[in-house]
Amino acid sequence: MAASLLPTQIDRIAAELDSAGLNRIVPLLAEWREAATQVQSSLQQCIQILGHAAPSAPAGAAVPPLIDLQATLKSAFLTHLAHRPDLLVSCTMHFPDRLPVHGDSAVWQQVVGHLVDNSLLHGFAGRDQGAIQITGTLLPGQRVLLHYYDDGQGMGQQIHRQLRENGFSLGQGQRKNGLAVVHDLVQHRMGGRLELHRPAKGFHLSLEATC
Repeated sequence: MAASLLPTQIDRIAAELDSAGLNRIVPLLAEWREAATQVQSSLQQCIQILGHAAPSAPAGAAVPPLIDLQATLKSAFLTHLAHRPDLLVSCTMHFPDRLPVHGDSAVWQQVVGHLVDNSLLHGFAGRDQGAIQITGTLLPGQRVLLHYYDDGQGMGQQIHRQLRENGFSLGQGQRKNGLAVVHDLVQHRMGGRLELHRPAKGFHLSLEATC
């Protein structure tokens, strides 16, 4: 869906600017992303009007329960932020009025918990504050799309390339990092996929999963 690509297109536009141009539009990036979310939300309402049926399941298999995704992710954020009382971090969430999805709330909390930990440990290293933004929309075909941003220091080109090439792992013989755990959960427990983006500033990851 073209609307689902808007956040990525905003990142690409920002990446094409020089530092002077980027500094002029940084205050507008959040507004652009919010506008993109509103477009996605309007489409989301159309999908809900048409009806969001429960996902099909193999004979004898239980359909996952219906959960409030925004409330689930907010709980995960607050739980993990409590481990770092020295940091002042805000989390803005952009969701449709209601985003009920079929899924395991514990798995969703693990996924977002690892992303938040990654931001706290790496993105905001050497800082005492930061901002996280999470947007979510439903896609046709019983799928949900989540975008996760932070305004931290981001990651170097070499680390970014290594993660993409090695399935979000930093290499054999090393302790599995949080992004590798997220990749495994999304791929094997949620029937989805991850995409690691290269924003002009900070960190941006999107995931698509069944719901």
